[in-house]
Amino acid sequence: MQGETYEDERKRSVLEAPTLDRAGAKYFSWEKMKDLRQGDVVFHYVKGWIQAVSVVTKETEVVESMTVPMYRAEAAYTDLDRPLLISQIFDELEPLLPEKYSPFQKDGSGNGGYLFPIHTELALRLIHHLLQDVQDLLIQPTLLEETSNLTVSLLARLTGWKQQLEYQNEAFLKERRVQMIEHQKQCAVCHLSYEALLRAPFLKMPEKGTEVERTSEYNGIVLCHNHSTLFEKGLITVNRKGQLLVSEKIMDYQFALELYEGQSIAIQKQQKKYLQWHATHIFKNK
Repeated sequence: MQGETYEDERKRSVLEAPTLDRAGAKYFSWEKMKDLRQGDVVFHYVKGWIQAVSVVTKETEVVESMTVPMYRAEAAYTDLDRPLLISQIFDELEPLLPEKYSPFQKDGSGNGGYLFPIHTELALRLIHHLLQDVQDLLIQPTLLEETSNLTVSLLARLTGWKQQLEYQNEAFLKERRVQMIEHQKQCAVCHLSYEALLRAPFLKMPEKGTEVERTSEYNGIVLCHNHSTLFEKGLITVNRKGQLLVSEKIMDYQFALELYEGQSIAIQKQQKKYLQWHATHIFKNK
């Protein structure tokens, strides 16, 4: 979220935010500068539009300035031939916004702040629309060969970023599943322990959580394929007391599905807040 600072930072190929305000206070979106890593993809939002995409080339360091020390990271900017207007696609983006520290407000405008981490699904949705725009430009006749070459280059970069994000997310999910099964070992409902049939669904959807919540070992439960599907569709859940709840939609089939309303499910104290989220937002009792 750069606003008036965009042109200056773009010219210097940097991302830059204060370490403290004049009263000595720290801010979440400034502190996120410390989390940047080489190769991270950054979307540049300016007055309602995504104007550019960059890749971090040098991680954040603290540099002196005339006022307060600044967080500064170096980034290679890629300008968009056709900037992306967020308000036009906000209906698609809203379900993918986190509940806390969202980059966008309910009306689609930007939130106050500087750097906001976003989930892979939101990043891929933005890249999807950018790719569509670039592909539209490529099939339109142009009088400037240079413009066409720049557009082809942008297409290659967007495709590369998309593949990078998909690979990273797939690797994260695979590692997470392995770690959870090693710890929990069997389906929490039916106690099936055949690893090939076990899954590890999230209790709180990762796109709705903070970075800590997305990666927490407690934001998940090991279930067999069948019970995981029911859980993800909101047809079963577990309350804070560790009791299985079965939706009225499938109550007539609960025994055939090896479900027993009120069954005791082993849970840990740290899972309770995530289970409450699932019961409130995903579970469909009727």
